[in-house]
Amino acid sequence: MLYMIGLGLDIDDLTLKAVERLKKADKILYEEYTASITPDYIHKIATISGKEPIKIQRADLEDHIKKTVSMAKGSNMAILFPGDALVATTHHIILEEAASQGIEIEIIHAPSIFTAAIGESGLDIYKFGPTATIPRISERYKPTSFVDVIRKNLGNGQHTLVLFDVTPEKGSSIGAEEAIPTLLNAGSNTVTEETMAIFMADIGRKEQFIAYAKLKEIAALSKNHGIRSACLIIPSNMSFAEKRAVEMHSTSST
Repeated sequence: MLYMIGLGLDIDDLTLKAVERLKKADKILYEEYTASITPDYIHKIATISGKEPIKIQRADLEDHIKKTVSMAKGSNMAILFPGDALVATTHHIILEEAASQGIEIEIIHAPSIFTAAIGESGLDIYKFGPTATIPRISERYKPTSFVDVIRKNLGNGQHTLVLFDVTPEKGSSIGAEEAIPTLLNAGSNTVTEETMAIFMADIGRKEQFIAYAKLKEIAALSKNHGIRSACLIIPSNMSFAEKRAVEMHSTSST
């Protein structure tokens, strides 16, 4: 049996079903290339299960997927994922591979940034378009496709959830001080420093922080908090109810 277990957004998000499956597992793997998992959370899982979780890389779930999944043959193996187990589309490869090898699989769902951030924002989930991700830019890697997503959504009157790329070696997403300039430099006036956005940090944790502010103010706001993960929402046309909900997060300087 192969268990695909979502870990949610915080250390207390494990479901009762997840705890039961962890105790049954003979081997536990985890990935954090889609989001980070704190060492405390890994320690908690080890304590619950009595087994030390093994970190795997993206290649193990993509390039070497056959070998990774085959380890579940004749035993119970769990693979742990930040957020919900199936939100990252690459994780569907695991389902397909398990089916091809005749391995039974069970999904244990958990909270995801996709639903938590949208819910906390006060915006209508049905008015969101495709999600965009701001990457870490380098001299050799300067994509701008994320701006095309935002532009199209705005043109369609849809809100955009904008994720910040994860830096696994640092255990966190890139910061707003890096993401905002990347967005503005690639924006072609789709968004400007004056564009209002919802900045959301460490959603789902007790230290979560939400601010509705101009893009030029958000980097400064983020420096005042010990942020591990963050994202933005670029609102489009808001209803009266949405505006009222969003204004609850307004900063004093806007």
